[in-house]
Amino acid sequence: MKKNIIFYSDCAFFAGCENMLANFFQNEDFMGRYQVSFFYRYSEEYEAGFRQRVRRNLRTVPVKLLDLNSVFDLAGKDRWSFLRPVVVGFSHLVLKHFFIFWNTVRLYCLFRKESADILHVNNGGYPGAYSCASAVIAARLSGIRRIVYVVNNIAHSYRPMWRWLDIPCDRAVFRAVSVFVTGSSHARKMLIDALNIDPSKAVNIFNGIEPRSVTEKREETLRRLGVEKGRLLIGVVAILEERKGHAVLLDSMRILRQEMPEGELPVVLIEGEGPESERLKAYVENEHLDDYVKFVGREENVFNFMNAIDIMVLPSIAQEDFPNVVLEAMSLGKTVIASSIAGVPEQIDHMKDGILVAPGSSKDLAGAIGSVMRDDGLRRSLAMKAREKFTIDFSAQRAVMNYKEMYERLLAEGRA
Repeated sequence: MKKNIIFYSDCAFFAGCENMLANFFQNEDFMGRYQVSFFYRYSEEYEAGFRQRVRRNLRTVPVKLLDLNSVFDLAGKDRWSFLRPVVVGFSHLVLKHFFIFWNTVRLYCLFRKESADILHVNNGGYPGAYSCASAVIAARLSGIRRIVYVVNNIAHSYRPMWRWLDIPCDRAVFRAVSVFVTGSSHARKMLIDALNIDPSKAVNIFNGIEPRSVTEKREETLRRLGVEKGRLLIGVVAILEERKGHAVLLDSMRILRQEMPEGELPVVLIEGEGPESERLKAYVENEHLDDYVKFVGREENVFNFMNAIDIMVLPSIAQEDFPNVVLEAMSLGKTVIASSIAGVPEQIDHMKDGILVAPGSSKDLAGAIGSVMRDDGLRRSLAMKAREKFTIDFSAQRAVMNYKEMYERLLAEGRA
């Protein structure tokens, strides 16, 4: 008889941290082995993203739950923004705990009908989405004995005073969870250190990706983006937020412009949207980099974009774990230059299958870009080795297999 696994997730949209869910649901062997249900906090944006990424029919249970971020968004509206500090403070002191209680009751009423063998909670970070804590507590109360909790980012410690209020809820979660899973050993260490979790209850399983289809020829993509052929192309795929380090890359272009003939400079294509957009565009204009930097907005099929570039750069300065974009670029055989931050050094062996640079150092990044521009052999070697490493270590099939082995151990041990 098939074992029953419930997956639960709470995210505003189908983001990178949801990628492994698509891997599970698209894997024929996995879906044939287990009876799978997917519960998630409903939103129109998440629903659209999920339906776009997951083409299989499976049992889904969208649940309308109370969400603290909705309160913060309301307080951020222009007419209410003066109340934001009050609303945020009240939400952390009172609303958050009421929402956790309410969502726990709501999920308990659903889970108790399921007779599940495993609950798999997928969270962006920790504490991340508070309904994930509700899912854990509700599952335990409903008799689900094996709970897997995936933390897809770096855990927040108890240093900020607002986190002290989470301690009672956290303790209930830690007791109920059978095993925590992180995407990198760096994140596992941070989870253990920040939350004082028993090391035996935390494991590292590398995320994997299933490369999406490239639906345009390279020339078609370049023509659509208005980029002339024959130029070396650097691409960035990331939301335009300060933590992603776009400003560092732009400053490295300023440095390269001072050191190299203008005809040899690469073109930087920046994919994505976000709050830093206007500031970054102003920098490009002020430094007269318009001929070398192009903002292309959000690409519907990012693999078409990545297939068209020569070098992928991820210049992040904070809040990374095991970025999917690095794996995606490796899967396409692209030369990757990325900040040596969080779990990125576990993805890239420096100067073997990619290049690592110091986070926030535009000089370091400019040097790395210059080195692969001057040495075609190095660039080709890094790209080839990147694809080989992806195939061995970071495929979706490999990641799902590693999770399946963990599930089977939990089921065999009867671990609670």
